[in-house]
Amino acid sequence: MTRVDVLRGLHVTAAVLLLGNAVVTGFWATFLYRVRETVPFRQVARAILWADFFFTATGGAVLAVTGFLLLQSRGLPFMQTPWMVKGATSLAVALLLWLVFLLRDQLKLKHMPKDDRRGLRSIFLRWTIVGWLTTFVLFYGLWAMVNKQ
Repeated sequence: MTRVDVLRGLHVTAAVLLLGNAVVTGFWATFLYRVRETVPFRQVARAILWADFFFTATGGAVLAVTGFLLLQSRGLPFMQTPWMVKGATSLAVALLLWLVFLLRDQLKLKHMPKDDRRGLRSIFLRWTIVGWLTTFVLFYGLWAMVNKQ
């Protein structure tokens, strides 16, 4: 097994962790929001934060590092490799959306008073919309990378 094989394996694993966590979190959060009377949503928000730091942040970091190392191993210039620029830009946009909107909303959800149903609904709705938008941005990056577009 070569260095490139290891990098490629890590790269694919990181993409699966990043995208998998984004999709699964969206579905589970929506399901658990609907049963919030029986499952305290603050605990759900805490679990989402942990999953994001472990799977999303780690996956994104490993994805970026291995992507650049793979590009370097092939001798391709970053700015003249359109699919790499699109993939990296997608990852950067997703990171920015997470830092500016999603993380802030997740922290608000984690500390939301139990009786603030209106606030919970408002923040959860924004978090859901921005979260799915971020997920689609990541899928666009995946599409560009896989199809070398």
